[in-house]
Amino acid sequence: MTENSADNINPSADKLNLQGLELAEHHFGPLLRPTRATQSAWTNYSMNRLQTNQKYRTVFLVPSKGSKDGPEHDECSGESWLFDNAKVCVSQIEKEMGLEHGTLQKCITIVCNAVALDADEDSDPRSADLTVRIYSPTAPMYIDVDFQYYLHSRFSSVQWLYSLGFKIHRRPSATAGDASACMPDVHTRNGWQNLSWGYYDDSYGHKNWRPVERGKVELHEESVLDVHEALFGQLEKPTDTDPEAMLAYRRSLVRGIRLLLAAVGISYAVACTDDESDRPPRNLTLEGLYDKWVRRRIRNVCGIRLTRDAEEEREGAFLRRDQARGDDDDFEDDEDEDDNSDYDS
Repeated sequence: MTENSADNINPSADKLNLQGLELAEHHFGPLLRPTRATQSAWTNYSMNRLQTNQKYRTVFLVPSKGSKDGPEHDECSGESWLFDNAKVCVSQIEKEMGLEHGTLQKCITIVCNAVALDADEDSDPRSADLTVRIYSPTAPMYIDVDFQYYLHSRFSSVQWLYSLGFKIHRRPSATAGDASACMPDVHTRNGWQNLSWGYYDDSYGHKNWRPVERGKVELHEESVLDVHEALFGQLEKPTDTDPEAMLAYRRSLVRGIRLLLAAVGISYAVACTDDESDRPPRNLTLEGLYDKWVRRRIRNVCGIRLTRDAEEEREGAFLRRDQARGDDDDFEDDEDEDDNSDYDS
């Protein structure tokens, strides 16, 4: 059954014989400063997006006449968790950018939505298998984002692992493709890229379980620029002699990565100046210890290095060494160095 179709809102474009950018504006406008592209590129983008939206639901639904605003679902269900959290997270980014409510939300289509909530907690996810598609409001491109997550507390131990990856589609075909990533390890194949991953390593064999954390943010400067270009167009880098313009430039890069997280319901405020605070997600665990290395690495790869980062990085490295060593006297320091390279290399 069709969940969400732009044709249900606008007159048929076929009757108007629209193509290219006009077709995209007709169904999905107003677009944000659309980039120059061929007519076929914008036509394929429009057909792809229409087909995807006819099969799945967008985060932001424009209600038809006489209908209620948004889909009906159990407010406490796993399905509603992604819709509710993605709306909140993405709307915050819309506010920061000075955009009208729904401008970015309507670009996000939920392809896979499997969330199991923890009955013993405040409706926090115990596991999640999520795939969303973010259609660019600026260019005839889209980005698939895939999030695999598991957290389960036992009597004497905790199982925790996650993998967050994305794939940029620069030349969409006129037919909507499959967005599934199958398993987290394919975030390194077929055009997928790892954004971040983490887990507790139980291979050390301690007598008493300890949270030996492993994880990594695998972003680099080129991938951050690629994400921003796909979502909002190319950024012109200012000169180093204009610190305010440079900070705005780097904030924009951070915001592009935050939108990937927000699309799968992850709210992560990343500080860009020393007087700002980091606010990690309250209902998901992206770092297994107190060291918040995910937000630090995100801003670092975007060119921002805060005064506190160096000290927090040292404290985090010490904490990971301490947890890995445990009560074992034969723990090798050489292994410590290998572990630290996973976080802020």
